[in-house]
Amino acid sequence: MFRAPGPRTRRLAAFLRRRARATPVRRPALDCQAFPHLFRKRAVVFTDTADFTVRTVREGILHFLMLFERLVSAAAPALEAAGGEIVKVEGDSLLLRFDGVKEACHGVDVLEGCLRRLNRAGPKDERLAFSYGIGYGDVLDLEDDLFGLEVNLASKLGEDMARPGEALLTPAAAAALDGAELRRLVPHRVVTFGTRAIPIQRLKLRRR
Repeated sequence: MFRAPGPRTRRLAAFLRRRARATPVRRPALDCQAFPHLFRKRAVVFTDTADFTVRTVREGILHFLMLFERLVSAAAPALEAAGGEIVKVEGDSLLLRFDGVKEACHGVDVLEGCLRRLNRAGPKDERLAFSYGIGYGDVLDLEDDLFGLEVNLASKLGEDMARPGEALLTPAAAAALDGAELRRLVPHRVVTFGTRAIPIQRLKLRRR
């Protein structure tokens, strides 16, 4: 189930085996005991590529993968310089990890800058556009994956709600900002997950 056999992944796998052996009534206590050892505060960004299915029908998957690989190669060092990293590539999406939301917002600006530079250098059928979801909170922080509610929400915002060139933040991510970054937020809409209403904020991207 888990790809990287690093220490954080091994710790989680060992806990899950222990949890499976426990009785159901014991599992909540085990979860509470394990929480500080398994979870970390992280900002996450989930990207989505505009018109992925249409493009692969029109141009083929190999053409898209060529463009995506080019973007990832250019973006990885730029994101690292901005305090982030690409955790994994998932289809036409990227999962990014940052220590804080301020760094995540800067990372989105950096990624948008990479896209614009590559788009200016190529013909129309070699241009890409991303939408973004940004979350922040306690997540299972593994070597090459992230799990948790804020990851799920960031994925939902990036894939299903944000338009190309738009970055949406969860309430927890928005609440973690202050100063100049907080002034970049504008109300977007209230969305409902089950019976829970969640106000979503939009980040005004910096054009470089």
